[in-house]
Amino acid sequence: MIKEPHEGAYYGDTLAGKWDYNLISRIQQANDIIDVISEHLNLVKKGKEMVGLCPFHADHKPSMSVSPVKQIFKCFACGAGGDVLKFVQMKENLTFPQAVERLAQRAGIEIEPVRRQGDSSQAGQLDSLKLEKINAWALKSWVENLWHPERGADVRKYINDRGLSEDIARKWQLGFAVDAWDNLTGKAAHKTDAAKYLTQAGLAVEREHGGCYDKFRNRLMFPILDVTGRVIGFGGRTLGDDPAKYMNSPATVLFDKSHSLYGLDQSREAISQSGTVVVVEGYTDVMMAHQFGIKNVVAALGTSLTTGHARILRRYAKRIVLIFDSDVAGKSAANRALEVCLDQKIDVQLAFVPEGKDPCDYLLEAGPEAFRNVIDAAEDILEFKWKVLNEQLEGGQNLSDRTEAIRQFLQTAAPALQARQMDSVSRTVVLSRLSELLGVSVSRIEEEIAAVQKQKRRTQRPDDMDEQAERTPDVDVNLASKAQREVLEALLGKPDCFRQVSARISVGDFGPDEHLKELAGAVFDVLSQEPPLQLSHVYSRIESPQASGLLAELQMAAEQKTELLSQLEGALSELENRRQDSRIQALKQGMDKDDELKQMLSQIAKKGPNLRNAGIRS
Repeated sequence: MIKEPHEGAYYGDTLAGKWDYNLISRIQQANDIIDVISEHLNLVKKGKEMVGLCPFHADHKPSMSVSPVKQIFKCFACGAGGDVLKFVQMKENLTFPQAVERLAQRAGIEIEPVRRQGDSSQAGQLDSLKLEKINAWALKSWVENLWHPERGADVRKYINDRGLSEDIARKWQLGFAVDAWDNLTGKAAHKTDAAKYLTQAGLAVEREHGGCYDKFRNRLMFPILDVTGRVIGFGGRTLGDDPAKYMNSPATVLFDKSHSLYGLDQSREAISQSGTVVVVEGYTDVMMAHQFGIKNVVAALGTSLTTGHARILRRYAKRIVLIFDSDVAGKSAANRALEVCLDQKIDVQLAFVPEGKDPCDYLLEAGPEAFRNVIDAAEDILEFKWKVLNEQLEGGQNLSDRTEAIRQFLQTAAPALQARQMDSVSRTVVLSRLSELLGVSVSRIEEEIAAVQKQKRRTQRPDDMDEQAERTPDVDVNLASKAQREVLEALLGKPDCFRQVSARISVGDFGPDEHLKELAGAVFDVLSQEPPLQLSHVYSRIESPQASGLLAELQMAAEQKTELLSQLEGALSELENRRQDSRIQALKQGMDKDDELKQMLSQIAKKGPNLRNAGIRS
């Protein structure tokens, strides 16, 4: 592949990697936004566009719209929006240059990396792209170990004895970390900063007196991939007598157990088709299910089902079945599962493998149909939780005990039953269901929920309150910001008016909102070079997700308005007056320019009444 050129230049007010815009356009075109977003969430066709659950907020109905024609996305709930670069930048928590590199890599376009000053990689820290490459390198080494004729023979026999086929082992990229202190670290010893990077990636452990050694030794290695196929972490099962039977990668910029699911990359399509996802506990449980043709199965990496897991899974499924190998494990997970069920408005059910067997062994002994029967027999989480509470009270079910059981139950359910988190219809359905299960009136349940929430507010920490306050949107928008928005709307909807606009104002007239100013800079830059306006070229000049969302918002507003040009004159006058006011204030502070100040005030007086509000829409 030929490396594409790039430019080093000033972008806005800070030094950044300013990419060749022709290259960015090529990268945009090589990565269809529908294909990229579909790697992260389930999209369904609605008219000319596609819709899905927005991954940037706790979405409970499809709020994100994706246009295959315009190659942009927009969430009507949280305001996120942009092109394919902005989606990847926001979803994978990358800088703009990193998002460019990520999508170039996806499309097979090799480029010279461009970094911001102060970028974490320059500060000696691993960014997601470098970590991804290190993980891929480690996996390749471990896979080679496994399939080496002599070195991996015993491990291959172990895999075969577990009932896993060679095809499955190769498809799931199993590997072997040999029983040595430097098998992996030794291979990278000649690389600069190898010890530091391997340690940061969780693949090595620092020695007290310098250097490092392999973290994973004598283990069967399971690579953990995200939905796009990137290796984000590893799980290793001991092949000896190490007391730590399983060992996972530590948390990194790529890997977070509470938001990662083993096998989702290979299960996503089957989950979408069936509308059901089965969550098991072990790596081999997932692989064995896939080997037997049950492909809507994933694992939660040794942790209970979290809200993060549910948010990911509800993009693909309407029903989650949690499978445990004992009712003890199910009981301990019930409270958390109930909270997740109600908070994320997804149907969560519990199922148990007979005789306490794990799914892998049960599939081998009983076959796939028996395992499907286990899934079909899964029990509603609300009913299961209430049944468990009743079992705990069997010794003496008096009124006091029953009241306490109800109170405990509602303490678990109350947080998700707040009106602001759940729409009225869903809330009514859940309350009616609870009323039926508990044998008490809906009003009594409402009273208890209110009491629980009141108590929660009393004990809420001050910093939590501050955080909530920070999330409250500021609805006060001054006239200057309105004028700036209306000018940009006019330019987006009627690009031919750019000459009229640029003759009267410049990018310097935008602010203090830095995102409006960034957007204005991109729009002015594109229109000054290449009318008519192409949105993809504007997006390529925007680095911040906030400015990108603003562009999507103003573009939609421009399409819906019919008086763009009539509002433009008032908006331009407002910005001109604002600039003049700033100049007057500056002159008042410098008395040496008294004559210029008098001349300006005289010109203002000749203009007559102040028409600055004309055309500004409230």
